[in-house]
Amino acid sequence: MRRHDRLYFIFGLIPLLLFPSIAETTYLTEPTQLAAEGARFTWEDARSKSVKILMRYKDRDGSWKQSDMGSGFLISSDGLFVTAYHVMKYCLKNNQAKSGFSVAVDCSTEHPVLEYRAQNRGGEFEIELVSHLTKEESTKGEVQTPDDTIKLRDFVIGRLKSVRPGVEFPHWDLKDFRRGMIDLTRPAADFEFKPLVPPKKVFLAGYPGDRDFAIAPGFLNLAEDRHRGYFAADIALYESQYLESHGIPANTQWGIAVENHMSGGAVVDYAGNVVGVIINGHARSAGVLSIENFLETFFSRSAKPGTRPAVFLSPTRTPLYLRDSSEPAAHRH
Repeated sequence: MRRHDRLYFIFGLIPLLLFPSIAETTYLTEPTQLAAEGARFTWEDARSKSVKILMRYKDRDGSWKQSDMGSGFLISSDGLFVTAYHVMKYCLKNNQAKSGFSVAVDCSTEHPVLEYRAQNRGGEFEIELVSHLTKEESTKGEVQTPDDTIKLRDFVIGRLKSVRPGVEFPHWDLKDFRRGMIDLTRPAADFEFKPLVPPKKVFLAGYPGDRDFAIAPGFLNLAEDRHRGYFAADIALYESQYLESHGIPANTQWGIAVENHMSGGAVVDYAGNVVGVIINGHARSAGVLSIENFLETFFSRSAKPGTRPAVFLSPTRTPLYLRDSSEPAAHRH
């Protein structure tokens, strides 16, 4: 940590992330609130690019029930979306021991007594998963330490199955980045936490609890040194003069709480570029895996004959292609 950055760091970081102070999250629930926070995208932009993921299942008497599972966000006009592995874990019950690259796991038929659906812009869509890792690589269960959050890759790529041909979906921009930022040969390597300099203003978009769509504003203030992820932690890491030099109020409330079902939602900056995917949270500590993490894992910049781009990076229009299982293991794991 450089002296001229005028930062101070609090030791015992891991316990603080696991057991932060309890504070109420302020969710934005209407367009004027979002505009007042300085976002360059609109409320309707964010909502139209987000998906609510739910599951229908049969109870003991054979009747169908419905439960909200989580959130997701669209990254292509033909319905590719990102969400958390743990949100889709029941769909992947028969595929926990193997990775899938450029596959088609139908979440309507994969399990005999349950089916997944995604809601977007008033419509409801069937889901298929096209890219996922093994359960061991993705998640350790309901409670994860900050170490687990960064070392695991708790995300999948899915697709909304449109009932009408030619339907195009609004989607978030994916900002271009330096190739090879994530070392796929050592995804679980040890790391160091460091304060994010300067802290990054972001918006977490999704469907918390049983509520309608909402957005949580705040700052990412911790990063790990291998670009795999970030935290918005309820810890004061910066001196007042440093914050004021960056136009950030000295009394800024740090940390962003993640309620149930926000997992898998987008984390975007004020311009509407995806920063990462929401994975978990403890009171006011949000864990985020980076855009570089899921793009480097599941996409390639090299085209194979007959393949077409899956997504384009902004503003360079660099095409990315879904990886498939024929690529060498060193590139995938």
